[in-house]
Amino acid sequence: MQRYFVSIDNGIIRFLESDIFHIQKVMRNKVGDNIQIVSDGKAYLAEISSINPLEVFIVNPILNESELEKELTLFFPLTKSDKAELVIQKATELGASKIVFFRCKRCVIKLDDEAFKKKAIRYNTIAKEAAEQCHRNKIPEIIGVLNIKDIFSYLSSRNFVAYELLAGNTTNLYDELKDNSISTSLIVGPEGGFEEKEVDELVNMGFKAVSLGKRILRCETAAIYGLSVISFFMEK
Repeated sequence: MQRYFVSIDNGIIRFLESDIFHIQKVMRNKVGDNIQIVSDGKAYLAEISSINPLEVFIVNPILNESELEKELTLFFPLTKSDKAELVIQKATELGASKIVFFRCKRCVIKLDDEAFKKKAIRYNTIAKEAAEQCHRNKIPEIIGVLNIKDIFSYLSSRNFVAYELLAGNTTNLYDELKDNSISTSLIVGPEGGFEEKEVDELVNMGFKAVSLGKRILRCETAAIYGLSVISFFMEK
C-alpha cells in the first residue's frame, strides 16, 4: 500500500501537489481506497473520501515501528550525482536518519554551498520517495556541504571511518558492533580514498578506523555495505 508524508493542521490533512498528482493520475485511486499517511513520525491508515479535490480521513493508527531505535548517520563525500542519488536511496532504506555530504582533498566533484542547495532539492525528493517506498515514518535529513573539520557537531555516540588501507585487517566493522544500543555514524572516503592526514584528523575527532572486509570497495558500495552491517546489528 502506498505511503505518503503529509502535514496535519487542525485536523486538515494536506498533501504535496506532486503526491496529489500521483494519487489521482498515476495510481488512479478511487473513493473508498485506502492509503497510508505519515505526519510527525506517526503513520496512519487513511481512506479516500473525495478524489477531486483530494480528501482523506484517518481510519486508525499504524502501530508497527519501522525506525531504528538509535540514530544512524552517514557522512558521504561529494561525488557524481548518480552515485550520490543511489546512496541516498539505499541509505534511506537502511534506516539512516542523517546523510551529511562533505568535501575532502580527493573529491572528484567540487561544489560550493549554492550549487549544493540546487542539488539538495532533488536529493530530498529521492529521500522522501525512498522513505515512502520502504514504509518509514521519517525522511532522512540531507545536510551539506561541510568540510571535514566541520562535521564534529554531527557526531554520534560511536563513530567509524572506513579506511581502505585497513582492508583485511582484524580491526573490522563487524567486530566493533557489540553494542547496538547507541547512536552510530559511518564516514566513507571519495573515489581516490582519504589522505592519511585526513584519517588522522578524523581519529583525533573521535572516529575509529575500521576495515569493511578483504576487498577495497567503491565509495558508494562502502556506504551501502557499512550501513547494512550497522543496521543489522541495531535491529538484533
